Amino acid sequence: MDIDLSTLGIFIAASLALYISPGPDFIYVATRAMGQGRRAGVLSGLGISTGVVVHMFAASFGLAALLQVWPTAFILIKWAGVGYLVYLGIRTLLGKTHALDLQPISTRRNDWRLFRQGVLCNLLNPKIALFFLAFLPQFTDAARGDLTLQMLFYGAVFASGGLIFILGVAYLFGGAGNWLSAHPRALRVQKWVTGSSMLGLALFVAFDDLSTPRQ
Repeated sequence: MDIDLSTLGIFIAASLALYISPGPDFIYVATRAMGQGRRAGVLSGLGISTGVVVHMFAASFGLAALLQVWPTAFILIKWAGVGYLVYLGIRTLLGKTHALDLQPISTRRNDWRLFRQGVLCNLLNPKIALFFLAFLPQFTDAARGDLTLQMLFYGAVFASGGLIFILGVAYLFGGAGNWLSAHPRALRVQKWVTGSSMLGLALFVAFDDLSTPRQ
């Protein structure tokens, strides 16, 4: 496999443009970080990035093509994701504890829950799979070697850059979350903001008709 450096440069530039355009992943991680602190944001970001890697492999090996030929699958996955976000939002708003109370002490169970929720929120967005299927092939060239390997390479570059960006989001917004945890009177507002943001994100995903996913 031979990667053209000029093509790689264009790919990186295009990827950066997508990173800085806030979308569902950005909103989700920022909300988690503000609601539960930097650690929660980082774990959520790692979960989101894991989902991106799964989508990348699916597109590289042609699995995402199933979503194109079977529209019902796309609709089912999309609305499952919307329902999951609604569940998280209502659970936060109606819970007896504040969102920050979900993680008073770092435990493997709480860490795994945050990571798992991040993975699910990303996997239940079928537009990301279709994006990779449409985006990655634009930078491949059959004359330069195996197309699958090229898609995996570009997908890995995109996922790596996305991980760095999303962890930066977690760190930045986590500062506000850590401040909230030190000010108990702000917890009620924080709980409302977190729950409402999850519900708002569900609406965003439900009515978003754009074909390109954003971090």
